[in-house]
Amino acid sequence: MLTREKKQQILENLKDVFPKANLLVFVNFFGLDVATMRELRRRISSKHGKDARFTVVKNSLLSIVLNEIGYQKADYERFLRGPTAIFYSLSGDPVDALKTLASFAKEKKLEKFFKGGFIEHQPFDAEQVAHFASLPTKKELYAILVGRIQSPIYGLVFALNDIIRKLVYVLNAIEEKKKSENVGGV
Repeated sequence: MLTREKKQQILENLKDVFPKANLLVFVNFFGLDVATMRELRRRISSKHGKDARFTVVKNSLLSIVLNEIGYQKADYERFLRGPTAIFYSLSGDPVDALKTLASFAKEKKLEKFFKGGFIEHQPFDAEQVAHFASLPTKKELYAILVGRIQSPIYGLVFALNDIIRKLVYVLNAIEEKKKSENVGGV
């Protein structure tokens, strides 16, 4: 059982961390053994470092923290039923962080693992997790954007090079013709 001081320390820590989080995901950890939770934490740590965490917190403490930092009870109360763990990401791409969690759940065949959460402080439910996890990450979107921007530029470069190449070909042909006329006319 947690002491009052320990609960207060957890509350203060979460009140400090949650407003900075770009992703909060509530998950049902019922049926997960310690080894599986340890493996998930290791995977999160190796991929996202100290910017993402997976931790078990009492629903009553989560409710207090979320209410105090400005979340609407109607947006989160459905997530706080049954055993709840929270996954949060402080920086980076929230979609990338969510993909880490979704791939783990899929790999371990964890049904009803997701309860819902918040991306950039906007609520989403468990059904939307698969949709968000299928989206490209920010890095992938940047690569697509750069590719689309570069494509017309490369096309223009090739077109201009082709025009210059044809001009050089015509000028060489004229020069050859004049040389042959000068040789034949003398």
